[in-house]
Amino acid sequence: MTTWQRVSRQHPCPVCHRPDWCGVAADTGAVCCMRVQSDRPTGNGGWLHGGVVRACPPPRATPAMGYEPPDFNATLWWRTVRFVIKWNLMDSWSRRLGLPIDTLDVMGACTLGPMLAFPMYDGNGQICGIRTRNRDGTKRAVTGSRAGVFLSPHYDGDEPLVCEGPTDATAALALGFWSIGRPSCTGSERHVVDTCKRLGIKRVTICADADGPGIAGAKKLGDVLQAAKIGIRMVTPCGHKDLRDWFKAGATRAMVDAQWSQAEWRG
Repeated sequence: MTTWQRVSRQHPCPVCHRPDWCGVAADTGAVCCMRVQSDRPTGNGGWLHGGVVRACPPPRATPAMGYEPPDFNATLWWRTVRFVIKWNLMDSWSRRLGLPIDTLDVMGACTLGPMLAFPMYDGNGQICGIRTRNRDGTKRAVTGSRAGVFLSPHYDGDEPLVCEGPTDATAALALGFWSIGRPSCTGSERHVVDTCKRLGIKRVTICADADGPGIAGAKKLGDVLQAAKIGIRMVTPCGHKDLRDWFKAGATRAMVDAQWSQAEWRG
């Protein structure tokens, strides 16, 4: 199994020379670049350069096909805004949300004026919209967006954690999980199922927000995943409203694994 290493300011992408979002395969030196195109598109919206690897499978004909595209070029919009990202605003958002700036960066976050923006992906792994967050917590989408899910890049075979929203998905990534974030506690079930099928995922952990709607929405998603022959276990952020709050309170991967170790796998 190929191991991907994320680029950084110290070790930028060998193809586009940017310090963010791209990845390098540790064993082959192949590059998954999110900006420079090649004849080998990858399942996470980038392009493969160099060796042949398995961690970023190219899109293939699956039940995910047939999503209605956004009313604007969401991929171009996102890449353009990422090129002019304002790191001082990103740092401010990092402190406000209690999330590492590097992890927000890996999740594709960018600044749009005073707002924070995240790309949403359809079940094919294509950017289908842009979700924004204002400083007062108001969440909207760029006009013409389609609802999708928030994804960690470079799937490497780990069992995913499905949670609610881009900031919980970022917290999950900071804890060491490969994450799928739904835009709300309900909906986007098809995106989750098709993402799992596209990447060959056999089971997932669903982390429900600790409230009635969150738990009900997680149970509905669990039913849909089990019907699609994908195993699940249901968990909650121990004693906290959501996963981000638990992370801010000092949760570590070891703590999370210990709390969830007794959760029952189904399917």
